[in-house]
Formats: sequence, C-alpha cells, structure tokens
Amino acid sequence: MGAPFSDITLYTPTPYAVGTPEYLEETSLINFVSDLYVQNMNGYKPPKTSRITIQPAYHDIWNRTWKNGSIVAIAPFFSHDEFSSFEKPGKCKYILDVIQTATIQLSEEYQWNREIFEIAYKKTLDSNFIFRIEYPTKQSKDRKKRGSFVITKTESITSAYVDININGTIKTKKLFDKKNSWWYDCVYYLARYNKWFDNDKFGVGFEKGKIDIWYSIDKNIVELYDGGQQVTEIDFRKYFLFN
Repeated sequence: MGAPFSDITLYTPTPYAVGTPEYLEETSLINFVSDLYVQNMNGYKPPKTSRITIQPAYHDIWNRTWKNGSIVAIAPFFSHDEFSSFEKPGKCKYILDVIQTATIQLSEEYQWNREIFEIAYKKTLDSNFIFRIEYPTKQSKDRKKRGSFVITKTESITSAYVDININGTIKTKKLFDKKNSWWYDCVYYLARYNKWFDNDKFGVGFEKGKIDIWYSIDKNIVELYDGGQQVTEIDFRKYFLFN
C-alpha cells in the first residue's frame, strides 16, 4: 500500500531571511493555499507518490522532473516580483496556478488522474480561498438532533466547530483553536472521531479518553479533557508531531 499522500510543498525563492515576519507571512500563505488544494483532492493518492515538492529555483537548471522513492519534484516558473505585485487574493491565485501547472504536468508524465487535479483547482478557486470543511452530519441516538464537525482555517490558525441542528434550528459552537499545521494538522485526524457521546454531548473523542472535546447542549458549554482531566486547553503536541 505504501505511505499515504501527505503534501504539496512549494519551496519558492524569496528575498526574505528565514524566520523574519515577512518570510513567515509569505510561507504561511503559500502553505495555506497548498493545504486547501490538497484537501480538495478528496483523499486522492497519486500512484506510488507520497509527496510533491515544487522547487522553482531550479526552473532554468532542471530539464526534467525527478522521482526519489515516493517523492516527486518539479520546477515550474515562479516570479517573486510578479507574486509580490498582487494583493492577497491575487497572491493566492498565483500560488494556485503554480501548483496546478505542476500537477497537470506530473499527471501527464506519470499517468495520474488529471481530473482529480482539475476538480481540486476549480473547488479551490470557487471557494475564494475561504477554508472551510464540513463533515457529514451524525444523528443522536434519540434521533432528535443532528451534529456535524466543521474545520475552518486562516493562514495561522485552525479552528474546530460543531453545528448542532435541533428541529431545524442550528447552533454553532467553537470547540478549539490551534496553530495551523497545514497538511500535517492533527485536526484532520481528530475529525475522523467526531461523534455523539450521548444525547446531550457532541464533539471528538480520541483514543479512549486521551482527548475528549464536546459541546454540551444542556449546559451550553464546551468542555475539554486531556487524559481524563478537565483542562482549558489541549496540548496537541503531546499526541501529534508538527502540531
């Protein structure tokens, strides 16, 4: 089966020194767009590929793509001057176009499913770069309520919400904020474990008590438990790398 597909990373040339506010702002925006695009691939894994690295610095040096194990590298054109000339929406579109140029070329070369990338491009563009994922609703055992788990993101912050539908009235509550870890964000893993704990509480329960986060309808509060102990904030780094 091999490693799952993890990310599309752009290593774009930049005049900013690593760690400076300008560098972090630029890198965060690039990763944000890439993360949104990857999520819009809906779990597709290009055959025998776990990562795509886009390295425009080698555009005039490489005359081919490269494959090292399950990692594919490509060097499309990227102009930092042109990128910097845009306001934020234009920058997002520029990044998206660089990603799409790379994935379409790779699709043709390695016989990947081109349609997946065309759909991901359209969905990302149509979203106006608003990052929101709504997971399928789940019905409570008493069949009187429906709950859904929702992820939103900015370039730096990941937020998790629950939407509770009772007789057509929807109540939205934030479960937590955390650092945006882009493609490696543990929120995607936690989303698999969204559930009704009982007829009153809906949220996420991870590994039998390690992490429990829920919204209580009766109490109208969000409660967080780490290792069975109630806390005000979860340290996700205890359980997940890169978070």
